[in-house]
Amino acid sequence: MKNIAYIHRFIFGFLLLWALSSCEDIIDIDLDAGTPQLSVDAWITDQPGSQVVKLRLTRSYFDNSPASLVLGATVEVEDSEGNLYTFLDADNDGDYTWTPAQPTEVLGVLGRSYTLSIAYNGDTYKATSKINRTPRIDSLVYEFREERLGNPAGYYAEIFARDLEGPGDCYWIRTYKNGRFLNRGQDINIAYDAGFSAGGNVDGLYFITPIREGINIFVEDPEDSNVILPPYSIGDDLKVEIYSITEDGFYFLEEVQTQLTNGGLFAVPLTNVRTNIINQNPNSDKKAVGYFSASAVVVAETVIEEE
Repeated sequence: MKNIAYIHRFIFGFLLLWALSSCEDIIDIDLDAGTPQLSVDAWITDQPGSQVVKLRLTRSYFDNSPASLVLGATVEVEDSEGNLYTFLDADNDGDYTWTPAQPTEVLGVLGRSYTLSIAYNGDTYKATSKINRTPRIDSLVYEFREERLGNPAGYYAEIFARDLEGPGDCYWIRTYKNGRFLNRGQDINIAYDAGFSAGGNVDGLYFITPIREGINIFVEDPEDSNVILPPYSIGDDLKVEIYSITEDGFYFLEEVQTQLTNGGLFAVPLTNVRTNIINQNPNSDKKAVGYFSASAVVVAETVIEEE
């Protein structure tokens, strides 16, 4: 009797497995293409040299082709002192550039507010931002670490900067390795005061450890996806910038990171990321995506050398 019961359970399990596997269907999702929207990437700074506003058109969700260029737009930035800066697309590549008359001339000035104006295809879009303060970088250090807690052996870096006293300062810590800006979703390293969010009781302190060490970027070995490379090796050039950003800019980057790293068991439905690019025609159905920010920037750079 036990053998018969076992056989019955086996047959039932087999049939259940077959039924489940036979229910797999390929579903083709037919999404409406939608109207392309103006996409704006505009981050101006107080650093000397040219400033760029990149304009593109959005694509459909499943369209992997390059974004269409926005040509023929009029792009201007005006500061709170009445100074007007014109951005031109001399190369017809959708990158609108302001070029200073002198190499040392700067557009961004600490404490000033800036208004971006884009006239395109019969509509005018505007956005505003203010250049807030940013802390100085005390040091950019590195050390060799043995393999531990699943992290590979190699050189690890850490940046030390103290949040300025007074709550509400926000920063974007940007990392460059051998001249390449590390811009994956998981590479976005932002701070609210010295921590991850408002109300953390970390005002005026050094950035907390996860932010200080957020400049260590892990990637797969291109020859073996099962191997994770160390953040840095001998001879690597490491540059770190701290951008001051507004509180709204902080939440924009936080939402961007959430969408770019969204996946796995706890994935959430895709949602639109906030934007401060507003169509000035209230009767128009044309919208814009992207962001305009004005930032003060501090920079530290080093080359990894054997200890």
